[in-house]
Amino acid sequence: MSMGADGYRLLHLDIPTRRLTFTDTGTLPEPGACPHGSPQQVADRAWRAHHDWQPAPESPPYLQMARLLDDVSTWLADLSEIQVTVDGLAAPEPDWCDVLIRDGETRLQVRVQLADRSEPLDFPGMYLRDLFAEGRASHYIADDSPQVVDLRAVL
Repeated sequence: MSMGADGYRLLHLDIPTRRLTFTDTGTLPEPGACPHGSPQQVADRAWRAHHDWQPAPESPPYLQMARLLDDVSTWLADLSEIQVTVDGLAAPEPDWCDVLIRDGETRLQVRVQLADRSEPLDFPGMYLRDLFAEGRASHYIADDSPQVVDLRAVL
């Protein structure tokens, strides 16, 4: 998360190969806001282990992405129990990202809004688990791409 505060943006995360791709934005983002502590505290792994943290909706995208990755990582075992695997993340735009998912043999991109949020990013890992367990992912398939589950308006 500290790289986001330093102006770097995560473009791609590939879990199987453990590869990360970043870009230097050339600018420092606005400071974030977290209702349960400062962004500096949130960057501390030990602090996060003892606090359920989430950035305020107006926080910069890097903080929203950190929350997304942190929370989804805690639900990986629960997702695997329903044959859903998280393969990584792609963020071609700063305002949103795609969580790369395999639902059985089907590869999907679950699109999540990072910027201009009206609500906090509330337990995204649990939301994804419930979405796939209940078979609701198909309700959010994007019109222009059958591989995109567009959750920008709901998560």
